[in-house]
Amino acid sequence: MMKVKKLLNKKLLVVMVSLVAISLVAAIGYYAVFSSSFNVSPSIVISETAVQELGEVYDGVAVVGNPITLTNNAPTERSLLITDDAIEGIEVSYVGKLELTKKDVLTWEAVGEPIEIEYIVVGDEFEVTDVPEGYTAIYYKDEVVGLEGRLANPQPAISVVGIGDLPQIDDANVDELANYCAEPDNYNQCKGAKIWIVPTEDLSELTLDWVNMANYYYELDLIQYNSNGEIVLYPGASLTITPVYEIGAGVSGEQTITTTVA
Repeated sequence: MMKVKKLLNKKLLVVMVSLVAISLVAAIGYYAVFSSSFNVSPSIVISETAVQELGEVYDGVAVVGNPITLTNNAPTERSLLITDDAIEGIEVSYVGKLELTKKDVLTWEAVGEPIEIEYIVVGDEFEVTDVPEGYTAIYYKDEVVGLEGRLANPQPAISVVGIGDLPQIDDANVDELANYCAEPDNYNQCKGAKIWIVPTEDLSELTLDWVNMANYYYELDLIQYNSNGEIVLYPGASLTITPVYEIGAGVSGEQTITTTVA
């Protein structure tokens, strides 16, 4: 009988403890409950159709595709990787356009009619085309940011032939402090390389004749070139690229080349 009473007491104690625990939980409740909802938009968008039908083409020629514009809508920069799955015998490059203009060397405002060149954004080798006769394309790598430093310490006029990736890592125009998206430049790309078109007669090896600086065509935006397809788009910036397919001799049959921007 005693054992039964002890057993009943233990069960009663367990029930009472459980009820107390439940009461405490109910009494404590929560300090706060909240939820968040949002709609995620893609940072990089393209403005044109992703499918290009180029019709019948022939081997041994270059086929030019349609321009595609990539835009970074995000408030931060985005690193892109542009690649394709072209078969052996077809080389693909991606071409951009750049406007340049002469500038008032006192105010640095654009003067006269701009010119437009084409350059390789992604491809095996950097190349600039549509350079006016009597002029040469150069890469001007600033050592310091600002015109006063440039005049006091002019940098070499670097040939774009066989130059490799642009901008180079020691270019001040990719420095942390460089920001060509701000006033007074208001460029599309905040950092990058400067391509100038200068009179060939003003070049002496790697030296520019600054006396004739009013005759130079200066960049209206900064550019990038990367043989591996690694390109940076800064906040709000856009980049228009045109695919060019160099079809080697002997290539035949239906071909579909997919370009991926990752």
